[in-house]
Amino acid sequence: MTVNAIILTGGRSRRFDGVHKPGVAVGGRSTISRILASIRGLDDGADIGADGSNVRGAGAGVGVGVWVAGPLDGLSETERDDVCEVREDPAFAGPLAGIAAAVAAIQQAASAMPPADATLIPPADGVAPPAGVTLILAGDMPMITTGHLGELIRTCRANGGPATGTDDRGKTQFLCAAWPTELLRARLADIGDPTDGAVKRLFAGFDPAVVDVDPNVVSDFDTAAELDEIRARLE
Repeated sequence: MTVNAIILTGGRSRRFDGVHKPGVAVGGRSTISRILASIRGLDDGADIGADGSNVRGAGAGVGVGVWVAGPLDGLSETERDDVCEVREDPAFAGPLAGIAAAVAAIQQAASAMPPADATLIPPADGVAPPAGVTLILAGDMPMITTGHLGELIRTCRANGGPATGTDDRGKTQFLCAAWPTELLRARLADIGDPTDGAVKRLFAGFDPAVVDVDPNVVSDFDTAAELDEIRARLE
């Protein structure tokens, strides 16, 4: 497994009257279900570009491990069986704490896996295995696409650093990003206690590669009006 995705669902949704945003229905299915479907699209076609064209090197087709940092509300029983659930400690300690909890669980799971049999799949001469990549995704972005996720992965691997898009204000979308897994782990170690920390602390000292994306794709919602706008776009 070289690609993992973390979906953050542990917030209080204070600005949304306490309603669990990942479980809110958009276009006939919950927001988190839509996000999971876009991630699973990578399993079927990892080389899909943001515009639907083939993009070499996304490399997620081996199967993406999905880790939900927070409640699984909004996922069907079948979908729940397809993800791993983790919780930040203490609860509601913020998205950075959720990322840290998921990254620790990913590392623990990787350590528990038996080593691959090199005789079964010998490496090609002079070809290094693809670097591990971890996607970090907010749980309230129902319009995220497989194509954009694939482009983030490809760009992350090509540049060896974090890759993001920008929102409709031109600001970095910290919660829709791809990170080299080892670099992400190192950044979390440097930060130390993640409790109530801002996710942008991960990016301190880095100039992330910016992936071109329609801002609508990375739209999130904090108010009923913003949710209505997203629903209207889908219709």
